[in-house]
Amino acid sequence: MTSSGWRPKGTTASWLIDVQRVLSVAIAAVMVVAMFPASPVVADVPFVPAVRVWQPGGLTPDTLQRIVDVATDRSWRWAVRHAGTLQLTSVTRGEEIVQAAPNGFVYPMSSMAVDPAAAREPLGSVIADALALGEVVMGETSARLRGAQPGDHVTFFGWDGTLRTFRVAAIAPDQLVGYAELVFATEVAAGFGFDRPSSVDVWGDALVGEIADALERTLLDVLVGVVRPDDPVDVDGTLPTALVKQRFGEFAYRPTGSGDAIQIESSWVEANIVTIDWPLFGLFRCHRAVLPYLEAALEDVVEEGFAGQINRQDFQVAGGCYNPRLIRGGDKGGAISRHSWGIAIDINPSANPYGGVVTFDPRFAAILQEWGFAWGGGWLFTDGGHFEWNHLPSHLSDV
Repeated sequence: MTSSGWRPKGTTASWLIDVQRVLSVAIAAVMVVAMFPASPVVADVPFVPAVRVWQPGGLTPDTLQRIVDVATDRSWRWAVRHAGTLQLTSVTRGEEIVQAAPNGFVYPMSSMAVDPAAAREPLGSVIADALALGEVVMGETSARLRGAQPGDHVTFFGWDGTLRTFRVAAIAPDQLVGYAELVFATEVAAGFGFDRPSSVDVWGDALVGEIADALERTLLDVLVGVVRPDDPVDVDGTLPTALVKQRFGEFAYRPTGSGDAIQIESSWVEANIVTIDWPLFGLFRCHRAVLPYLEAALEDVVEEGFAGQINRQDFQVAGGCYNPRLIRGGDKGGAISRHSWGIAIDINPSANPYGGVVTFDPRFAAILQEWGFAWGGGWLFTDGGHFEWNHLPSHLSDV
């Protein structure tokens, strides 16, 4: 499918209304599933107000040690979270196949490992006990996507390249496990090479602000994020992988053997990726469900007089939208780029290099943010030319 040129002002609104109707049906379906879940969810767990410290590309040994020293000196509790992507091949229930990737392909699973003894307080006894027994816990959104339930078995490739199978002991509320799809005990995960300290949760008998301030003072010379539980939602925060799959579909993939490029199963690509020809960008490919928001944003860009900021040639050579690959830039734990879903777009990347100076006018970026896109220019480690969809526009109901 190819679309040429701009539609008259107003047609985007009707398209967005159609999309909103589809989303409303999807949301209603999710609500029905939530009311009658196929998989029991772990019981409510008391909220533990922890401060989280994270570092782009994972925690260095020095940063981790400094965090631990601060917590230990003040008798605060702490738990390290390891994060990365595992490659799922199947979910089985006895002799029944619940889900299986096409031959030679795998499903990307955003995964976490944590010491169940250290994290027993924030995770609760059900999850901690399951992890301590060497079993896996699955996040609720991921479980619903594939129809998994406790007692099923997941088979995946560990980071050591071996095929592993674990029993699903429990389904956990997403927020409790940070929207991780699979959760393991640290010691168990290390057995298949999954060892990547990503963040540390710190809590104790002190005000959250006191804990956060102490950590920030200790890490003044380090590029880290210190997140308080009562912080407002980050407009430039990335959508968790489980929620990306829920909105835009889950695909199976396989490495191509050529750098960070991956091959995505053709049926998913044919159903979701379309080819577009727009004057500001030229010919490019993107996810069909994100195009209404992108088009509406670009119409506003033109109206506000910022169209001249877009370098069409650079977009064609170095930018783009759909690009099946891993996330670039340091150790990302094998994570799949949002470009692989066709929901991220790079504009003027040569003038806004990853980790470099941001040259985009913030007013230009604000227009895309208003239409649901996170901006890499607002990230801790900047990516000024990168925009990726992360939420429904707040004013959509007014369209």
